[in-house]
Amino acid sequence: MPEIRDGLASRAGTALFLKRWLRRPFSVGAVVPSGRLLAQAMARATFSEMKGRDGYVIELGAGTGEVTNALLAAGIPANRLALVERDPELASFLRRHFTGPRIVEGDAARLPKILAEQGIGSVSAVVSSLPLLSLPAEVVRGIVEGVFDALPRGGALVQFTYGPSQPVPRTLSQGLRLVGTRGPRIWRNIPPAVVWTFRRPVGA
Repeated sequence: MPEIRDGLASRAGTALFLKRWLRRPFSVGAVVPSGRLLAQAMARATFSEMKGRDGYVIELGAGTGEVTNALLAAGIPANRLALVERDPELASFLRRHFTGPRIVEGDAARLPKILAEQGIGSVSAVVSSLPLLSLPAEVVRGIVEGVFDALPRGGALVQFTYGPSQPVPRTLSQGLRLVGTRGPRIWRNIPPAVVWTFRRPVGA
């Protein structure tokens, strides 16, 4: 059975997330963690993309584990899940509350190097909660290029956004020949959010 975090740990995670946001609002990107419905939508999209593929599911910006919980509940095996979190305090929180997934403290902009250091040679899908729209353009480029260096052709990046347009800048997605698919807006999330799936088609 997947290790699903209990309600007390979830409340502790929300409090920690809020504290981190108050310290560095522009790097965290939201006041509270992803809501349950948004996390479930991201997990469903990720599970769909990893089915039939070997290798790890990589979660970028795992934060306090709201999406991690949903990924495990959706049926993604804990031993095929690797969480990448840059913030040391959040990474420590994840280690206390999740013993199954591999937890890596590191910068998502260095993803190929991180995976090599961890001995992860095969990736089936990447799911991200990083605030791409609020990060510097060169950082976003490094993250997205690293993701698609790690993914096999046809593999997908699942990324949500609160904004009206796609979370990967169009000039970047066009340059990398990515195809983006927009999910429905989740109005009951606060704020409302949309889950996007990006992939580089085979042969592109």
